[in-house]
Amino acid sequence: MELTQELTVYSLIPYCIIPAVAVIVVTINVCILCFPRLTFKVPAYNSRKKHRWCHIGVFLQAVYCSVSGNHINEGLYCDCCGICVSYSLDLIREADTELICKVLTSCEDKNVHHWIRGNLPLCSVCDVCGETCGVLPQLCDLRCVWCQRTVHDNCVHNVFRFCDLGSNSSMIVPPNCVKLEKVGIKSNYIVSRVSEPPIRDWHPLIVIANSKSGNNDGNDLFHKFRTLLHPLQVIDINRVKPERGLEWCRLLPDTRLRVLVCGGDGTIGCVLSAIDKLNLRLPPEVAILPLGTGNDLSRVLGWGPGYTADVQLNDVLKDIKTAEAVLLDRWKVSITYPKRYGMSRMTKELVMNSYMSVGVDALVCMKIHKQRKSWPKLFGSRIFNKMWYMTYGTKDVLERQCKNLHQKLKLTLDGQEQKLPELEGVVILNISSWGGGCEPWLIQSQAPSEGHSHQITSFSDGLFEVMGIYSSFHCAQMQNGLAEPLRIGQAKHIEMEIRLGKVAMQVDGEPWELESPASLDISHHNTACMLSNTTDTDMDTDQSDLEYYI
Repeated sequence: MELTQELTVYSLIPYCIIPAVAVIVVTINVCILCFPRLTFKVPAYNSRKKHRWCHIGVFLQAVYCSVSGNHINEGLYCDCCGICVSYSLDLIREADTELICKVLTSCEDKNVHHWIRGNLPLCSVCDVCGETCGVLPQLCDLRCVWCQRTVHDNCVHNVFRFCDLGSNSSMIVPPNCVKLEKVGIKSNYIVSRVSEPPIRDWHPLIVIANSKSGNNDGNDLFHKFRTLLHPLQVIDINRVKPERGLEWCRLLPDTRLRVLVCGGDGTIGCVLSAIDKLNLRLPPEVAILPLGTGNDLSRVLGWGPGYTADVQLNDVLKDIKTAEAVLLDRWKVSITYPKRYGMSRMTKELVMNSYMSVGVDALVCMKIHKQRKSWPKLFGSRIFNKMWYMTYGTKDVLERQCKNLHQKLKLTLDGQEQKLPELEGVVILNISSWGGGCEPWLIQSQAPSEGHSHQITSFSDGLFEVMGIYSSFHCAQMQNGLAEPLRIGQAKHIEMEIRLGKVAMQVDGEPWELESPASLDISHHNTACMLSNTTDTDMDTDQSDLEYYI
């Protein structure tokens, strides 16, 4: 009897396993369908269903509703095609159904003009007759959402039907070259295929922006770039990973793309790491539109100290077209900890693009970082951010929380241990700019001595510069060119041991607190292809090194 029961139980096992396996397989397939974002694909949407509305509190010029034609002071604005409507559900629905937004894909063999009536930019000139247009106090005259040309209502019949995409054609992906695909149960759209148009020197521009950087100018840039480019060329890394935007490089494997990073040094590092992760055959060339506080890498590459609203984005696009490709050294920072209770601790690896520091400089950065997370509204202006740096730096002059740092760490450059004097900070520079425009390695309070060679710096020579800081007050003196740093030396490899207590550290403006004992190893990681907007950079790039990129 017992044997019969055992046989019965074993005979039921296959009938239990098969349904369980079937449930697992179905669950996996459902997850794949429901969560398509787990794969790196360029996200899209159905632009024929509705517009991309954004709220405008007060229009800065005379604006007329694109549906009713009435004058409005506030309302909604489509950041792709530029139509405006007042706060009326009926008018919004009518605009979504009757007025076609900037299309993402087209079945036409050639790109055609897409005309939008009224609300032309100030001082618009008719492309046909050369007279000013859009000046009447009503909804009048036309603008093409692709080439940005403006024409009178009675001149549009003299315009050629096909659109050449205007002055920025070499940066725009035409809609007739883009194919979309539905994925998932929710019918999300992705870009499935892109073909190359017959445009000379075509280098599409992918804009990757961080809306939370600096003065929170990212949202305004999204609106403007979606108007100038294909809307899918503009990526918000606060909503999607940068890898998804960089998938344009896989869709166009034989084309050299360019990437415009709108953000601070941290955002730039995030995008460069994403390019590494994708292991692209033709890595894109990276330009910068600085939105952070310090923007030191942007200063060195000639893109300026910071973006302001009076900067014309068409001028930025022109600068990108003429910019020169240069190589930027990138450094791997490995942090290891000794075994504790016989167990190994995880190694932390970071990548440094601009600079890193230990001690007082990083401590001030960490305090501001914590304050920003607690009270983000207090850090909405680049000027106020610099005032916070000055406040915390002045406070540390009195507190001196990083005194005797030289007793807490051991520093080795290229295998040679360095004897450090009394210090409160150590800074490792890959670029010449630090702390929001200061160039400490180049400061000379007196004539250099014979044989002095520390002044030669470059971000592509495989070397970094190491300097010491005596105090927070010493930082302020260097910011004003009144004191030199302690030049410890130049090296290709650094080893650093943290022996006692806790020390503040930061890499490219991202701070944290490091507990001892710990060991840091800094070595060359790779090079990134950047775009330089000036011929007077601190670069020393060998043209043969660029053959892989160009």
